[in-house]
Amino acid sequence: MKAPKERPLEQIHEVEIKDIKLSHDNVRLSHARKDLEELAASIERLGLLQPIVLIGTPDTPPYDLISGQRRFVAHKEVLNRKKNRAVFTATTLSKPQAIVQSLVENLQRVELEYADTAKAVTFLYQAFGKDERRVQKETGLSLRKIRDFILIEARASTKMKNLIRARKVTPIDVKRALRAAQDDLGKAQELLDLIIEYKPSTTQKRRLALYGESHTRASAESIFTEATKPRVEQNIVVSLPEHLRQGLANAIKSMRMEPDELAAKVLGDWLRNQGFVS
Repeated sequence: MKAPKERPLEQIHEVEIKDIKLSHDNVRLSHARKDLEELAASIERLGLLQPIVLIGTPDTPPYDLISGQRRFVAHKEVLNRKKNRAVFTATTLSKPQAIVQSLVENLQRVELEYADTAKAVTFLYQAFGKDERRVQKETGLSLRKIRDFILIEARASTKMKNLIRARKVTPIDVKRALRAAQDDLGKAQELLDLIIEYKPSTTQKRRLALYGESHTRASAESIFTEATKPRVEQNIVVSLPEHLRQGLANAIKSMRMEPDELAAKVLGDWLRNQGFVS
């Protein structure tokens, strides 16, 4: 991806608000108008400490807003200003370049909604030829986060993503429900509804995935009941030779599972194969 022709970011322009339009590549899709009154009051009191970022050529409107949507909306809809302080990042940007610019800028500011980030990261993953390390380099996100975002965007239903957005469940809850249901979205949704209603412990939620994977025909209610049964657990410490330790680390990375969940799954599979458990 060829680098855009950049302009000096320290050069600030007073731009007519009527000449600015929201870029389709701005990654903030949720809650752009949240707490606008507070933001506007802050701008009124302290001024705009950070200019908005535009794509285009100064004095040649219209311009695309790539970063600073909330600041722009506060100026336009609350403060009724005619102009906005802005800097220009480039004359033109490709779609991946624009999304990287918007994503990184938003991640450094007000927390970006999980669903918005997942959508942007998944687009970049596809645009960069499914090269997750390229996404890591461009955004600064960890590989684990990138993989989680891609998994949720690709496999979760719209309702599940909305539950994450509303903070009714966590992304990890959704991942475990999908694993327990073997990607049966109906069953996974039932498990999430039970999680919301009964609020099981973290340990019990971990058992959902393990039990569901080993009992593929079990209903959501059966999986939840078994996972939340009171039980005594024992922690076992195992010393592994280096090649097995490295193999376990590779499996954890590849399967995107937590270490204790993977170890329990491997041990359970072996015991069943040897006939020690049914």
